[in-house]
Parts: sequence; C-alpha cells; structure tokens
Amino acid sequence: MDGIVVTDDELKRLEQRFGPDAHQMGPWNSDGIFGYSIVPILAVEKAAETLEDPNLDSALSRLRNMTDQTKLFVELLEMFGTVLIERIVTAYRECSLELVTGTRLAPKRPKRETRAVATAAA
Repeated sequence: MDGIVVTDDELKRLEQRFGPDAHQMGPWNSDGIFGYSIVPILAVEKAAETLEDPNLDSALSRLRNMTDQTKLFVELLEMFGTVLIERIVTAYRECSLELVTGTRLAPKRPKRETRAVATAAA
C-alpha cells in the first residue's frame, strides 16, 4: 500500500488543530518506541476527487512524485482543513472495507436533477 507516513508528533499537532479525525486517516503502527500512521495515497486521491479543486489535483500530482511527502501532505491539510480530513477518513474506511470484504460499496444514487430529467423525458 502506497502511503504517506505521518509521525505520532505530527498527528498530535494535527489533532490539536483539526480534532480527533486526524488519527482516523490511516492505520496506526508502532514498534513500541516510534509511532506513526500511514495515510493511503488512494484515500487521499479519492478524497480529492470529491472536492473537485484544481489546486488540490495539481498538488496531488506533485505529492506522488516527492520523496518527502509528509511536508506537502500536512500543508494540504492545513490549506483545506477538516473537510479534507473528513473526506480522507471516509475514503480510507471505504478502501478498508473493500479490502476486508472483497466487494465494492454500491454506487451512489444519481443526483435529484438527473432523476427529474429522466422523469420529464418519459
């Protein structure tokens, strides 16, 4: 799994600023001395898709090609705030569920406008 390593100290700082969801963006790992979370790139990409922000899209392309991804990732969190964190948490949970069950979640229903047009056409 490709992911961004966020240290325990950085997570604590993010939690103070954005709340407890900062700890839910990826799995927690520890060797007893050093603790960190790995935020899956796939979850960040899915979250970015839901925000539909061109600035976030261009930052993600830079993020994928960087060796030190954590700094840019934290900057993105600071720029987009809790909404990005919440969307990453949701995407991470959906990805985890797919891995565990081997199935995808049902697609979302079309927006109301789409159904209204289909009804009007019929």
